[in-house]
Amino acid sequence: MPVLHFPDQGTRRPAEVVIDTRRLTMRNAADWQQQIVAECRRQRTLTPAVFRFLKDSGLLSRCTFLASEGPADPLRFCYIGAPTVAVLGRAWARSVLDQPVDRDPHTEFARRVGAEYVEAMAGGEALVNRFSVAGLGRPFDYVQALFGWSDGGRRAVLACIDVQTVH
Repeated sequence: MPVLHFPDQGTRRPAEVVIDTRRLTMRNAADWQQQIVAECRRQRTLTPAVFRFLKDSGLLSRCTFLASEGPADPLRFCYIGAPTVAVLGRAWARSVLDQPVDRDPHTEFARRVGAEYVEAMAGGEALVNRFSVAGLGRPFDYVQALFGWSDGGRRAVLACIDVQTVH
């Protein structure tokens, strides 16, 4: 008979990821998100002027930027802002930086957010969504303003993240 006895607790299953997404209007976006969208509309194409605006206004750290180099190249995480790091973690950010979005270990969340990226790039117009997410660590809510570009097969999306609550 063993000295220590551990009752069979079975294999721990990962928490189910629950994502609730709601489309909002631009009026529901934070003022700073509206400023970024206005600048993206003014520029019409992705230029260094967009990034200069983000840096000069102190808003770059609130954004996450993804881009591809060509039609066959997947979107890659090029810059990950502080709000995204705060809810998904530094280890996650390090693991996905410069990587294709399909390498994101949060598969279900990446698929859902990725659908919004595709819509923003195809439509050429800003999208505003509210996400409530549970099952990826602590539950969190955020409002995301997206602006996408597609030109000659190259694609890019700027996600402006306003974390509302972390439960």
